[in-house]
Parts: sequence; structure tokens; C-alpha cells
Amino acid sequence: MQDKLGEWFAEDFGKGDFTSKAVVDNKLCEAKVTGGPGVLSGLELCGMLLKQHNIEFITDYNDGDTIDSSLILSLKGKSHDILATERLLLNILSHLSGISTHTDKIVKIARDANPDVVILATRKTLPGLRDLEKEAVVHGGGQTHRMRLDDAILIKDNHLKLSKSINESISQSRNKYPDLMLEVEADNEEQALEIAECGADRVMLDNFTPLEAAETIKKLRQISNIEIEISGGVTIENVADYAKNADFISLGSLTMSSLPVDFSLHVI
Repeated sequence: MQDKLGEWFAEDFGKGDFTSKAVVDNKLCEAKVTGGPGVLSGLELCGMLLKQHNIEFITDYNDGDTIDSSLILSLKGKSHDILATERLLLNILSHLSGISTHTDKIVKIARDANPDVVILATRKTLPGLRDLEKEAVVHGGGQTHRMRLDDAILIKDNHLKLSKSINESISQSRNKYPDLMLEVEADNEEQALEIAECGADRVMLDNFTPLEAAETIKKLRQISNIEIEISGGVTIENVADYAKNADFISLGSLTMSSLPVDFSLHVI
């Protein structure tokens, strides 16, 4: 992360902060970062950034905390350093806290309907930011699905179109990678029941309506103890309907559609 922060800073800094050099004496000053409401993420990373630029900071918060006071960070350092890091600092906090805040809302709604349901982040992340965005989901109370393609077997519709059958796909996966969790995506009830009968660890009901999911899950529970995940078409408005019957719900929107939380830096 030290190297990434250096790259990100260089992207914004270019040949130098000419505005600050032109109009501001490079002397010690203090500043504060305020923001919210929401759930914080990216604070530890921002601490690393500030240390790289010799900026002292104080905070009463940790990642995963709910913002109950608008003062997030108190800063002290050379004016040129504080002004040069301002935008990167705020971008990190805004983006990652947006993910954790949205996740927190989804998790609370889902668990009101089913205290045991687990909300998962998918691999729909910005290139280079996966670890941070997935961590932000965790800060918001969710968990992660696969981090990478080698974490588990997930047989999806395109795999099935290129393979001979659901049964053979499951069998081959078991033989080649016996230690990996094996999940198969189902586009309809018939597929879901076949996946359960063939011995997968988990079935993913993809783009089922809440009613279709409930009816299919009822039948699945009668024939198997397979884990049941719902994905596709899940929103903050309907997540409670899905959560009533599911073990897991995965949402790409956690990392791809979360609105940023507003943060500001002001010299004092």
C-alpha cells in the first residue's frame, strides 16, 4: 500500500502544487477533516498517507465506526504538505466510506428480516482497488465472496454453455479441486434442484424474483442442506424480501454503485 499511495499521490501532484507554491508560505499549520454521516472506511490508509508526508494527525475513530461527530481528523504539518495531500485524502475517505455506509444500510435491512443472512461483495470492483473496496464492505458489516478466481469453484451460465452438463461440471470440479468450495449458478428452479441433487456446496439463484426464490428455496430445503445464495436484481428496496429465505445475498452494487460520503478539509 505504501507504493500504491505513492503512485496515487504522484498522479495528482504532477510536477508540483504550483498554486500553493505561488501564494502560500510553507509554514506549520493546522487543519481539520470533517464529514458524514456514515460508516468510516479508509481511515487507516489515510493515516499511512499522512505519515508519508510528515503530517501529524489525531482521530477518535477507527475504520468501521459510525460517524457520530463530524470531526474526523485533526492535522498538523507544513502547509504545502497538507494542501498537496488534501484531495487524495478526501477521495479515499469518500469512496471507501461510501461503500461501507451503503453496505451497513443493506446489512441492517436484511438482518431485520433474517438475522442469519450474510451479505456478500462480488468481484465487481475497480481494477487495483479490490482489496480496499472489499475491506470497506467488511467495515460495513458484510463479507466477501471470492476475492479471486482461485478462491472457489463458481460454475456460471457461460461455463454450463461450454460444458456437457451440470452433473459432469460438478464431478470434474470435485475431482480436480476437491478442497475448494463448489457453487453453481441457476437460472431457473429446474436447474437449482438439479444442482442440489448433484451435490454442489452452494447454489446461486440468479435473477429470481422474490416469489420465485421463495418457492424454489422451499423445494431445495426439502431435498438438500445445500447453501443458498441469491444474486442479481437485489436492491435496497427488495433485499428484505430476498433475505427472509436465503443464507447469502451477493450484490455488485455494494462496490459499484455506492454513493460517496462527503468529507472536507479546512485549515484552521
